[in-house]
Amino acid sequence: MNLLLTSIGKRIELIGHLKTSFRVIGVDASTENPAKSFADAFYRVPRCREEGYVEALLAVCEEEKVSLLVPLYEPEFEILNAARDKFEEIGVKLVLSGEPVTEICNDKRKTAAFFKRYDIPAPETLSDSEVEAVIGGEQAEFPLIVKPADGMGSEGIFFAENRRELEFFYGYVENALVQRCARGKEYTIDVLCDFYGQPVYIVPRIRLEVRSGEVTKSRVDLQRRVMEGTEGLLRSLNREGRVCGPMTIQCFWEESEQRLQFIEINPRFGGGVPLAFAAGADYAAALKRMGESFAAGAAGGSLKGEEKPDLTDFREQEIKELTMLRYTQAVYEDGER
Repeated sequence: MNLLLTSIGKRIELIGHLKTSFRVIGVDASTENPAKSFADAFYRVPRCREEGYVEALLAVCEEEKVSLLVPLYEPEFEILNAARDKFEEIGVKLVLSGEPVTEICNDKRKTAAFFKRYDIPAPETLSDSEVEAVIGGEQAEFPLIVKPADGMGSEGIFFAENRRELEFFYGYVENALVQRCARGKEYTIDVLCDFYGQPVYIVPRIRLEVRSGEVTKSRVDLQRRVMEGTEGLLRSLNREGRVCGPMTIQCFWEESEQRLQFIEINPRFGGGVPLAFAAGADYAAALKRMGESFAAGAAGGSLKGEEKPDLTDFREQEIKELTMLRYTQAVYEDGER
C-alpha cells in the first residue's frame, strides 16, 4: 500500500516509521530537503497556494497508485479539504480532519471559543477591550502571553512581564491574541483517530526541552487526568465535525492545584511523535488497516469507504514510558545546487 506525505522537509523519523507498513511517497515545494533521501519516491510540486498544486498532487497519486494522503503543513489543510472529493474519486483517502475541525484548530480565537463553548479548561483569552484596559492601567496578573491567532508552532510567541511589554508586543505581533499563562507541567498529547473520529492512540508526553519550536527532550507520562481530559476534548471536537487521523494537543497539568488547562490543538503529526512510535504506538500498522478498510468500502461501491475496521488490538497495545533525547544528523549531496 502506498502513502503520500506532503511538505516532507525534515520528517525523516516519521517517514522511517511509516515505511514499516507503507511504500512512502514524499512531495515538497523544494528539492533542498533531507527527507527526500529517505522516501521511496520524491516529487517536487508547486507551493500549496500556487496554481496547479492540487492537480500536481492528483497526478502523483495516480502515477504512484496512492491509497492514503497525509498532509503535514497547516496552510495546505483548507485547500485539501476543499478537494477531498477529487482525491476520493481516484481512490485516495485524505487522512485529515474535516474543515470545521481544522478551522477551529488553525485559528486560536476559534480554539479559545471552542474551549469555552464546551467548558474545556483553558487559560482565559482577553478581548481587545480588556487588553486595552490593562495597557491603560487596569490591574492584571503578569506575565501574559501574546501570540498570533493564526500562528504555527512556537513562532511569534512572547511573554509580556509588565504593561510596557504588553503594549509593545500587542502592537508588534500581527493579529495578536493575549492569554493568561497556564502553569504546571507542559504536555503534548500525540493522538491518532480512526476515520470515524474515535481515538486509537492517546500518548501524553512531557516537554522537557524545546528549541526553535521543536521538542528535543521529551518523556512519555501516561497521566490519567491528561488522558481523560483529552478523550473529553475529542468527543467535543467530534460534535463540531469529523476528527480524523493524527492530532497534536497541548496542555498544562498543575499537580498542586489538580488543574488541567488545554492551550492548543493541531490536526497533524507533531514533531515529537516519533517518541510515541518508540513507546509502542504503531501508527503505521493502524493506518494501513484503516486504509485497507477504505479500499474495501470503495471496492464495494462506496467512495466514502463503508467498511469499519476493528482496531481493538491497537487500542490495547501497551505504551511504555520512554524518554527521547534528540540529536542532529545531516544529509550530504554531490554537485552544485
